[in-house]
Amino acid sequence: MKKVLFFITLMPYLFFSQGHRFIYELKYKPDSTAEKAEKVEMVLDIGKKEVKFYDLQFLKVDSLSKKTGESWQTNSQTQQLLKRNLGEDKSLNYKDVMFDYYVIESDDKMNWQIAQETKMLGEHQVQKATTEFGGRKWTAWFSTDFPINEGPYKFRGLPGMIFEVSDSKKHYVYTLVKNYKLNEENDTKKFLETHYGKKPIKIDYKKLNELKLNHFNDPYSWARQSKKWSVNMNGVIYDKPEQLEELKKIEQKRLRNRANDIELNHAVSYPDK
Repeated sequence: MKKVLFFITLMPYLFFSQGHRFIYELKYKPDSTAEKAEKVEMVLDIGKKEVKFYDLQFLKVDSLSKKTGESWQTNSQTQQLLKRNLGEDKSLNYKDVMFDYYVIESDDKMNWQIAQETKMLGEHQVQKATTEFGGRKWTAWFSTDFPINEGPYKFRGLPGMIFEVSDSKKHYVYTLVKNYKLNEENDTKKFLETHYGKKPIKIDYKKLNELKLNHFNDPYSWARQSKKWSVNMNGVIYDKPEQLEELKKIEQKRLRNRANDIELNHAVSYPDK
């Protein structure tokens, strides 16, 4: 079993005077048929008033930009960038689709069923709870040692910090691996509240799916409108108009294969042909 490292005192709310950061390992299968899961580390920042959740890679690149003064950017395949008020269920979901940045407001209250079953994670006893959310059945393990009703992604509302949560098919598994106190709350305006200069456009999930389908139907529309363009696909350079149809088929196959969204009720149903 993975050793879980914790350095939290038993006065859980005191450390939020400056902020606290929890790092979760996420193992996930964007392709539900894949044998091996992909792995990434996610950040849960808990401050005085807000909770933020995002890919650790954004934090690393942002820190590098601040240190060097140069402009660095990155992306995240998980598309899990969100923010909410501390102790509330409503989330702001940020999505980067092609050349635009969007935000969707959602109410993500979960009805948990708390079981008597317990187990040990590292040195801590955790208790089981289950819920249905986003078209999946979820099992969470939380610790009442730390009565903080927060957790990774949108999972919250239990009488203790969520150490681990996974869906029934193990397509998404979050495990808390470490945490530390922040001297001050982290400024995420460059990549979260805005995205490398792009301000978020407010939409809903219906509109988001329309945008995704438009991208699926013509993923290289930007190239068709450009006099000079090139795409590096696995070391192969595409830069001719007659190659666009091949590129389109490659991208459509990739999108179909990576349609196993964490919230299946909001997933796009891409056409087979």
